[in-house]
Amino acid sequence: MMNCTKYFYKLCLVEWENRLKENIAKLKPDIVALQEVLDFKWCEGSKEKNPKNICYRYEEREPEHQARRLLGDGYTIVCDGGANFECTGVKVGVGEVKQCPKGELCRTGESARVPDPEGCDDRASISAIDVAINNFEMRIVNGHPQAMGNACRGAHIRALFEGVEGETPVASTDFNLLIMGDMNLDPYREVDDESISVWNEHVGEEKAFYYLSGPAEHDPPYKTCAGRLLDHVVTNFAKGNCKTLGEAPGTERLDGVKPDGKTVTESNDHRAILCEIEIPN
Repeated sequence: MMNCTKYFYKLCLVEWENRLKENIAKLKPDIVALQEVLDFKWCEGSKEKNPKNICYRYEEREPEHQARRLLGDGYTIVCDGGANFECTGVKVGVGEVKQCPKGELCRTGESARVPDPEGCDDRASISAIDVAINNFEMRIVNGHPQAMGNACRGAHIRALFEGVEGETPVASTDFNLLIMGDMNLDPYREVDDESISVWNEHVGEEKAFYYLSGPAEHDPPYKTCAGRLLDHVVTNFAKGNCKTLGEAPGTERLDGVKPDGKTVTESNDHRAILCEIEIPN
């Protein structure tokens, strides 16, 4: 959100929140990885005077947490436990979340969080929840490592797949894993970027993880933000297919912006990815 500077570029506009809420409700997804929501705590003490912005009279907003307003009461929601900018929701009745009671919103560190690289932005996060769907156990990773700073992003991605100081990595292949999010890396860019190198060591053909989005959807892959492929859905067990909303034929963007949008915000904000995934019985 290009005009949300003082809100850390998170979802600050009431109008856009309502658009997303309405379109998520239409799609009725079983699992949702939310990115860049604005946790209630970031409004505390706010002197916001613009009624278009989320923190205007924030004490009166119901429910108080934006993630809950976006998804409604029918989800168990776990946020990353740090800045709580990233939250994962699982529909009640579809799956049970180990880290959070059914139907609750948990935001105080219940998720399995990848350690923050030393000296890097601790508001960036990669976290995971453990879910049982019809007695099938899986781990869902919601990733959003640091955008600026290749070294920090590279260390975060390496810690995701390889762990830190001998600890079992969050993305250990001992788990059935669904990994998704804005990874802030484009695997198809030939640049000196450790995050891309590490990602490509673990994701791709004949690797431990394979794409459900990106190259599995279309060749060449649709871009997801500002002319780059930054958002990914990968797995080590599932079958399925994904569509990049607003780029794949016959789809509309989740934020409701039409293809002829002209502003910087409309052209550069991320495209959502919608997937149909087969979970083993």
